[in-house]
Amino acid sequence: MTQSLHAGCQCVGESGHQGLCQRTAPVMDKIRDSDLIGSIAAERPELICVFERFGLDYCCHGDRTLAGACEYRGVSTGEVLEAIRNFGASAVDAPSRVWADATMTELADHIEQTHHAYAKEAFVRLEDLSREVVAAHAVHHPELLLLAERLAALADDMRDHMVREERVLFPWLRRLERRSEITSSPPWSVRRPIECMEHDHDGVAKSFARISESCGGYSAPSDACGKYRFMLKLLRDLEQDTHIHIHKENNILFPAGVRAEAVKAARTFADGGHDH
Repeated sequence: MTQSLHAGCQCVGESGHQGLCQRTAPVMDKIRDSDLIGSIAAERPELICVFERFGLDYCCHGDRTLAGACEYRGVSTGEVLEAIRNFGASAVDAPSRVWADATMTELADHIEQTHHAYAKEAFVRLEDLSREVVAAHAVHHPELLLLAERLAALADDMRDHMVREERVLFPWLRRLERRSEITSSPPWSVRRPIECMEHDHDGVAKSFARISESCGGYSAPSDACGKYRFMLKLLRDLEQDTHIHIHKENNILFPAGVRAEAVKAARTFADGGHDH
């Protein structure tokens, strides 16, 4: 199902079941500053809203501890932990899909059907909006020319990236999960395309930072028309959705693929070099 272009934070989803890994989600008051922020986001996806509020990177650098992420951002770890505890005390008991409990096939399908579909639709709309907004406002806001240039580059990069995931990496991960369908493997590890995707993710994060910088952090000037304001809102929403998109890949799907490949290699060795 494609997300609405008017959607904001997509932190709450469906309830999940056991799959990629079996773990107990940390209780709010047991979350420590030494826990990896990506692991916290994987096990307690409802807390992504808290991380977004403080501007913490839980996606591209999910391997940082919560304290390290706070230090990098220049915010108080104690304040973030307090916000987490308050969130746990006040949050309604809404179902939240824990994607760490999904199979690789389920998660890859979800990423394609939600985050990829949303990004593709958003870029089409943003390209149209940016042309109209530049034509109407660039005389008084020349920074829009730079924003449009950076947006076009990001759209090209992400479209190419999503194609490579959908045609190469995701099918590979699905095959790793279906033992009977694996007859042979490429002469390299799944880590190779994963590392390429993670490198792309770092570039996407930098591109969004440059876009945000070119429009004052998505702040609309006083003379901005409705289309101008909607364009900035859509850009902000797309960046936030991309944070969640990258988090699900870097911190959940890709590590699961590496683990699955290691299990397959061990099984093949135990079977005398023949995978059944």
